[in-house]
Formats: sequence, C-alpha cells, structure tokens
Amino acid sequence: MSGGQNNAADEAKEAAPASFAVSRWVQTLSRLSGVLSTLLILLILVLVLYAICQRYILDTPLVWGDEVLGYLLVAAVMFGAAEALRRNDHISIDIASKRLPKKFSPYLTLWSYLAVVLFSVVLAWSTWKSITFAYDFGSYSAGHIEIATWIPEVPMFLGAILIGLVAISRLLETLAGAADQ
Repeated sequence: MSGGQNNAADEAKEAAPASFAVSRWVQTLSRLSGVLSTLLILLILVLVLYAICQRYILDTPLVWGDEVLGYLLVAAVMFGAAEALRRNDHISIDIASKRLPKKFSPYLTLWSYLAVVLFSVVLAWSTWKSITFAYDFGSYSAGHIEIATWIPEVPMFLGAILIGLVAISRLLETLAGAADQ
C-alpha cells in the first residue's frame, strides 16, 4: 500500500471510535429518556388512580387532573419515542419493504433513518417556533392550572431533538457497517 492509502485507513480507524463514542453517548441519553418516560407513565397511573378515588369514592372530582395528564402523556410519548427508535421497537410499515429484493435493504434502512432525521428537524423547528411565540406573547393555558403554554411544549422539543440524534446515530452506524463490507 502507498503512504496515502495507509494514512486514509488510519484516519478511518481513528474516526470510527470517535463516532461510536458519540453513538454510545446518544444511546445513554436515549436510555435515560426511556427511564424518564417509564417514570412518567407510572406517575400517570398514580394520578389516574387518585382521580378515580377522588371522583367515585370521595365525590370530589379533580378539576386539574385531565390537563396535567395530557401534559404528562405528551412528555412520556416524546421521551419514550427515542428509546423505541434506538431499540427498533417502533411501529413500521413493511408491506412494500418485504417485497423488495434483499439487495435494497441497506438503502431502505438509510432512507428510513434519513426520513426520521428530517421529520425530527421539522418537529423540533416548529415546536421551537411555538415555544418562542408562546414565551414572547406570554400566553397561559385556559385550563384550571393556568401554566405558561411554552412549559408543556419543552418535552416535545427535547424529544424531537433526541429522536433526531438517535436517528443520526443509527444512520452513521448503518453507513459504517456498509463501509466495512
């Protein structure tokens, strides 16, 4: 091998651990968001049980319960979506992909992660615009707890960023796997 080819191979070997270190960081962040999502689901369960007891046993229904449950549900879904993507536990439509020849499988995988990255960018951008508008305008929810409307939107923004990071990580891992072959 010539010196130029050897240097390129050495640079690729050095870059791989750095990218995989970033990938491990994203995976850890994703796992933590999955744990947070699980805790939020348990909190939702406790709050629903509390609301049921209040309504049917004590005959004093919670006026704020549904509003808080809605906010918590959005947060649980957004924090859990990145972990679902990392574990490949997400919903996928495979009607067309199962009919394609196996040689197209890597391209379909790349396309799917790229589509998720694009979706997460659009979701993060539109959520950020909504957050900044609500913050600048000073709007509050119309419900019983009267919370600034930008606060419950933050988990949606963070979840969109995390979904994008996981998709980029998986995209890079797929490309690195294709380069190894």
